[in-house]
Amino acid sequence: MATSKKRSRTHSQKQLLNRFRISLSLFLVIAGAVLLSVSYKEKFDSSSNQISGNSDNGIVNEHKLKPSKLYIPTLNKSLDVYDGSFEKNRWVVSQKGVSFLTSSATPGEEGNAVMYGHNRKSILGDLKNIKKDEYILVILSDQSVVRYKVSDTKEIQPTQVEILNQTKDATLTIYTCSGYLDESRYVVIAK
Repeated sequence: MATSKKRSRTHSQKQLLNRFRISLSLFLVIAGAVLLSVSYKEKFDSSSNQISGNSDNGIVNEHKLKPSKLYIPTLNKSLDVYDGSFEKNRWVVSQKGVSFLTSSATPGEEGNAVMYGHNRKSILGDLKNIKKDEYILVILSDQSVVRYKVSDTKEIQPTQVEILNQTKDATLTIYTCSGYLDESRYVVIAK
């Protein structure tokens, strides 16, 4: 009988030890995820600080014509376009469509027209499926259409803000988050 109690106590101690190990493991995983997200947020905020100087790029912020739709035929995707900006170290991002960086060039005119959006299936989640030489259309507020041909696609780090720089030709830059925990950016450049 003493052996049975001893086995029962040993079995209970093992169960308690296993529960403790599982709890400790879960705690460490959650703590690691929190630390990663805080580190990622700080990295993104510090890289975004480099962007805030972009408003002084020779582009007038008052657009006579604004993009109203972004149409990507190969993805069978037509997205509404909303004003976007970089304010108080934060990107203003539409929850319903793509955002047009209002400090960038007007689509179809000389310079870099920048659009960005969330990596959701309903928005730009399938942006990686666009290939070089495919066409992208931007419909402007006067219903005119600007046609771009994809010249490059790439994945970059959030600190690589040169994709926002102005160009000497009519360029369209579209990007969204990508990678594990959205640590990268997927970029499509069209001319």
